[in-house]
Amino acid sequence: MKRALLGAATLLGAAIMFGYASPQETVNLPGTEIVKLQSNERALYPRLEDVAIRTMDRLPDGVGLKLLLVSDSKGLARFEYSTNGVPFREAAGGSLVIAFEDKHTPDVQKTATIIRSVNASGVVSKDYHINVNYYPRELYAKAGQTAPGYVIVQKTDIPIVLSRVADWIPDQPSPEDVAFAAAIWGKAVEGAATPLEKARKLARVLLDELRTHRGTPSDKMNVPPFEQYRRLMAGEDRAWCSNLADIFVHACNSLGIPARTMKMMRTWSKGSAYDLLMAEGHSTSEIFAEDLNRWIWIDLTFLMTGMELPGQGPIHMAELARALNDPDRIGSLTALIYDPETKTEKRMSVLDCPGRDALLNYFKRDQTFMYSRKKAQ
Repeated sequence: MKRALLGAATLLGAAIMFGYASPQETVNLPGTEIVKLQSNERALYPRLEDVAIRTMDRLPDGVGLKLLLVSDSKGLARFEYSTNGVPFREAAGGSLVIAFEDKHTPDVQKTATIIRSVNASGVVSKDYHINVNYYPRELYAKAGQTAPGYVIVQKTDIPIVLSRVADWIPDQPSPEDVAFAAAIWGKAVEGAATPLEKARKLARVLLDELRTHRGTPSDKMNVPPFEQYRRLMAGEDRAWCSNLADIFVHACNSLGIPARTMKMMRTWSKGSAYDLLMAEGHSTSEIFAEDLNRWIWIDLTFLMTGMELPGQGPIHMAELARALNDPDRIGSLTALIYDPETKTEKRMSVLDCPGRDALLNYFKRDQTFMYSRKKAQ
C-alpha cells in the first residue's frame, strides 16, 4: 500500500488519496519546524455562489459529517440533494448529513452526493457534487497499521464560504445619499450595460469634475463622502487619494454598484517626532461586478478605470500587486487610462503609462494592504 502525500490542493483540505492510504501526521526532523503556506486572499475576494458550505462538522454520534449550506441565489427557496442515486429530497434549513455505518469491518464505504439550490420561481441551479468516503480503522489494522478511521472529502466542487460579498461592503448609503447620487450622476451612467461599464462611466465623470481640485486636503475634509464632494465643487478644499476613493465608492454604492475602499501603508516604527514608513500611504478602490462574479480594481488617483491581464480580463487589486512585483508578468499588464483633457480612454502597457513609477511605489512587495469588513453580528 502506497502512502499518500498530504495535499493542500483539495477544496476542503482533505488528503489526496492514492489507493487506500491514510493521512499521516508530519514528523519534524531534528532542529526543524513546519511552516504552512497560508493566504487569506480567498476570504478577501469572495464570489457569489449558488451552493456553498458555511460550516462542516463531524457528527456528535456515529460516523460522518454535517454540512450547513448557504447560497447567494436571489429568492432562494430550498436546497435539494441526492446521495448515491436516491431520489432528490430537501435539505431542511440547508442542513445535510452524510453518515456511515460503523460495521467494524475493513470495507471502505463511499458516497456521492449531488446538491442544488432552487429559488422561489422554481429555477434550479446546476448540480454540485461532494464525494465523501469512510476508511475504517479495521482497514489499516488489516495491514498491521495502528491508525484511526478517516472520513475524507475525496472530491467536491462546492466551496467553503470564508466570507460573503456583502461582508466587504461596509459603506451603506442613506436614502438621501441615493437620491443625491441619482440626481447628480444618474443621467451620466444611463445606458450602461454592465456594472463595470456603469462604474467606469461614473469614474470618468468624477475625474472630469474633480481634476482641477486635486491637492492636499484640510482637516475639514474629515466628513462624509458627499460632503467632501460638495466642498470640492464649491472650491472650498482640495482632494487627494483618500477623498477620491471615498467619493467614488460612496457614489458607486449609492447607484447600486457594490464597491469598497482599501488602504495601504507600511509603518516600520513610530516615534515622537516622526514615523518611519517602509511604504507610503494610499487609498484605492474596487467594485464587484455581479455579471463577471469578480472584484475589479479602479483607481481615480491614477486616472485608471481598470487593469487587465491577457486571457483574464479586468483584475482585482491583489492580482495587480502580484503582477507588478513579478518581472515575468508586469509587461503583460494593460492599463485603461482616462484623459480628462481630451475625454478619451486609451489602453497601454503599464510599463509605458505615466503612473508606472507611482504604481510600483505604492504597490511594492513590502506594502501592507488593509480591507474593511463588517463586524460579525
